[in-house]
Amino acid sequence: MHKKIIASLLLTSVLSFSQELNNEKFQLVAKNIDSKNNIVTATGEVVVFSPSYYLSADKIVYNKENESFELFDNVIIIKDNNIQTQSNYAFVDLKSDDFKQNPLFLYEASNNLWVNSKTSDKQNDVIQLNKSIISACDCVDPAWSIRVSSADYDIKDKWINAYNTRLYIKNVPVLYSPYFGFSTDKSRRTGLLIPTIGYSNDDGLYYAQPIYYAPSADLDIEVIPQLRNRRGYGAYTYLRYADSAYSTLNLKAGGFREDKDFQEQAGLKNQKHFGWNVDYERTKLFSNENTQDGLYASINFMNDIEYKTLENEEDSTSTDKKIESKINYFYNTPKYYGGLYARYYIDTSKNSNDSTLQELPQIQLHKYNEELGFKKLLYSLDTKFMNYTRQDGLNANIYEVSLPINYTKYFFDDYLYLTVENKTVISKYNYTNSDSITYNNGTLVQNESSVLVGTDLIKPYEDYLHTINLTAKYSYPKNVKKDGDLYNITTEDNSLKESELKAFPIAQGSKNINLSINQSLYNKDSLKQIVNHKMSQSILYDKNDKPRLQNLENYVKVNHDFGSVSAKVVYNVQDKHFIENTADATFNYENLSLSAGYYKSKQTENSNKEDLESVRYNASYKIAKDYKIGYYENYNILDKVKNKQGVNLNIDDRCWNLDLKYEKEIVPSTSTSSEGINQTIVYLNLELKPIGGVKQKYKIEDKN
Repeated sequence: MHKKIIASLLLTSVLSFSQELNNEKFQLVAKNIDSKNNIVTATGEVVVFSPSYYLSADKIVYNKENESFELFDNVIIIKDNNIQTQSNYAFVDLKSDDFKQNPLFLYEASNNLWVNSKTSDKQNDVIQLNKSIISACDCVDPAWSIRVSSADYDIKDKWINAYNTRLYIKNVPVLYSPYFGFSTDKSRRTGLLIPTIGYSNDDGLYYAQPIYYAPSADLDIEVIPQLRNRRGYGAYTYLRYADSAYSTLNLKAGGFREDKDFQEQAGLKNQKHFGWNVDYERTKLFSNENTQDGLYASINFMNDIEYKTLENEEDSTSTDKKIESKINYFYNTPKYYGGLYARYYIDTSKNSNDSTLQELPQIQLHKYNEELGFKKLLYSLDTKFMNYTRQDGLNANIYEVSLPINYTKYFFDDYLYLTVENKTVISKYNYTNSDSITYNNGTLVQNESSVLVGTDLIKPYEDYLHTINLTAKYSYPKNVKKDGDLYNITTEDNSLKESELKAFPIAQGSKNINLSINQSLYNKDSLKQIVNHKMSQSILYDKNDKPRLQNLENYVKVNHDFGSVSAKVVYNVQDKHFIENTADATFNYENLSLSAGYYKSKQTENSNKEDLESVRYNASYKIAKDYKIGYYENYNILDKVKNKQGVNLNIDDRCWNLDLKYEKEIVPSTSTSSEGINQTIVYLNLELKPIGGVKQKYKIEDKN
C-alpha cells in the first residue's frame, strides 16, 4: 500500500515537471501503478487526462525521458474534446504531439464523421491513413461510404485528401475517382462548393462550378462559371462585404455569350447578356444617440431578361422586364424627418430607354405633429420635390406642400372620440422638354376638411376578449385654385395633352363618407387572436352632390390550432359586381401541411381592376421520419394555363440529404417568336453530409 502511494506521488511530481516542458499537466488513474527508473507502467482501467487529451487503455506505459505514452488494448484517445480515436495499440509523443495507431477508428464529433483505417501515423497536424473507410452514417451498415487506398487528414485545416476513392451506396460501388478532397469544417472557408450539372434539349450539357473565396470574416467572393455546350458560356460573380458593424454590401456582376447559331435559331434579341447589381445598406452614418439615419441603395443594370433567366439560381427567373434602381437616404429626429430618394428604370422590352420616365431625385422634408396654440390642436408640415425626367418625352418638376391641422376630443368617459382636420395641399407643376405642344405650368391648391367619429371598446368574457373599433369619417376635398395644364382637371377636352400628362397623375378627391368596423376575438389567457373581421363602405358624392355607394370591402380571418383561414371580397355597388375575391388557407396537422390561395378580379365600368383569376396550392406530407413528399401549382384559371407546377421528394437523413423536384414553369424571353418559354425541369440535389454532394438539372424547353 505504501509502495503504491509513493509511486503515485512520484508520478505526480514527474507530470508536473512535464507541464513545464509542454504546457500540459497530466494526471493518471489506474488500479495498478509501477514506477522504475524513467518508466511508469499502469494497468487495469487506466485513464490519463489533461486539458487537451483524454487517454484510456487496459495498459499504459509512460516514458518520462521521451515524454511518450504507449497504450495497449481497448485504446481510446480524445483530442480537444472533439476528435476521438479507438484502436488496439497507440503511441503518443507528447513533445511533438504525434501519435501512431493501428487499427484506427477515428470519430470527429463536430460533424459525425468517422474513419476506419488499418494503420495511422500522425506527424505535426497531418494524420496519414492507410486502407480506410470514411462515412458519417451508421458504423455497422452505412447508407454511404467512401473506401480509399490512402488518405491524409489535416486536423488544423480540417481537410481530407483521399486517393483511389470508391463511393459505395450500401455495398454497391457507384463512382470512382483517383482523387477526392473535402472539408470536414462547417464554418465558411475558401474552396469549391457543390456544382450543378444538368442537361437541356436546347442548351445541351450544363455545368456550373461555384468557387468560394473567404479571405476575411467580413468579406467573401463567389464566382460561378457556367457552360452550356449547345448554347454558350458565361459567369456570375457575387461579393459580400460588411464594411462596418452597421452596413452590408452585396455586389453581383455577370454575363453570358450565346453561340451565334443558337441566337439566330431562338430568335433572341442579343448575343451577349450582361448586367450588374449593387445593394448597399447602412445605418448610423451621421446620426447620434438622439437621431436616426440610414442609406439604402439598389442599383441594377441588365441589357435583357436573359441575364436573369441564365443566372445559376433556381429562383432567379423573373417575369418583370422593367428593372428598377433606387437610392434612399433618411435622417430622422424627434421633431423632423428628411429624405432623399432616387428611382431609375430600364425597360428591357424597348429598343431604347430614352422614353422611360425617371425620378431623379425626390426630396422630402417633414415636421412631426406639434401643438398649435393650445392642447390637442396639432399641426404638421410636409414638403416634397419630385423631378421626373427622360430624354424623349415630356418632363416635369413637381413641388408640393401639405399642411394638416387637427383637433381630437374624447367624450363619455373616453368611449367616444372626435377628430376634426383640415389639410391644405399646394402643388406646382413645371413642364420641360416639349417640342410639339406648348404646355402651361400648372398650379393646384387643394383643401380637404374632414370629421371623424370613432370608438374603441373592449369587453372581457370568461375565456375570451372582444375588441371593436367603429369609425365614421366625412371628407370634403375641394380645388381652391387650378391654373395651367393639369391632368384630368384642366385638360379633359384635349386628348393629345391628356396622353402625355398621364405620366403625372393628380390625386383628385371627391366628397365622401367612409364607414369602417374592425373587431377581434382573443384568447383571454394567451392573448392569441382567434378571429379578426374588417369591413368598410364608402359613399362618394358626384359633381351634382348625388351620393353613390362605392366599393364594399369585407375581410375575415380565423386562426385555429392547425393554421388559419382568411377571405376578402370587394363588391362594386354601382356595377353590382364582385370586383375582387381572395381566399387563403393553411393547415398543419402532424405530418401533413397544406396551403391554398385563390384570387379573382373583374374589370367593370367603375373599377380599374383587370380580369384575372388564379389559384395556387401547396401540399406536403411526411411519409416517414426522414421522408417528405410535396406538390405545388399556380394555375391561371382565366387563360387555362399552369404558370408553375411541380412535385418534390425530400429525404433528410442524419448523414445524407436528397432533394428531387420535377417542375414545369413559364419564364420570360426576348425571343421574337414567343412571349415566354415553357420549361420542364428535373432538379436533383444530393448531399452526403458533411463532405458535400452534387446538384443536377435536366431541362426541356418549348417556345409558347
